Amino acid sequence: MVYARLQTVRGMPCHDEAGPVERELMEIVARHPGFAGLCLMSAVEDTEAGALLTLWRTREDARLAADRTARARPYPRPVTLESDRIYQVQGEYEGPDAGSPAAAAVILFFDGPYDEEWLESARFAHRERIAPALLASPGFIRGVALWDPQDRVCAVVNLAVSLEALARAERAVNSTELLPGENPALLTGPDRAVVHRVSGYVGAPS
Repeated sequence: MVYARLQTVRGMPCHDEAGPVERELMEIVARHPGFAGLCLMSAVEDTEAGALLTLWRTREDARLAADRTARARPYPRPVTLESDRIYQVQGEYEGPDAGSPAAAAVILFFDGPYDEEWLESARFAHRERIAPALLASPGFIRGVALWDPQDRVCAVVNLAVSLEALARAERAVNSTELLPGENPALLTGPDRAVVHRVSGYVGAPS
């Protein structure tokens, strides 16, 4: 199983490409044991939070990542940490533009806590209806579904080649019809959806 650490921050400038400090941060994190990937996201608006999604081969590596980064970084954290959570990666799915550079991302937050009935309903909807719509949407690159079994909350991160492609993928999902057996009362949707520009990406080492 792969694990993810999703951190949101304040004070990250809005930009399309990582600056020197952000590039140094990505290089530091990529050298940590168990590293499996990284996506740095900057807010579209100054009032929103940027985000850092890192993927890890073990939960312990995910847990220790922040301390390892702090010891390796020769300066204090340049931004204010707003939230920090470790998830299990429940699913990854690639779209028609997999392998293209990501320029836009959306993080869907499901604040919970959710019971098993809701979770099974969400998994079914995502697997059978939502993911197929995303995977057929031009410009969609990749999605990662995250689950925290302790607090019973979810998040989904979707990547696209542009903000326009991201909006197109959202419209494709919203145009789908419920499948037989789906209960609208359980399909509550995300509590928050925050759109970002992708300013940096580091793949897993070979």
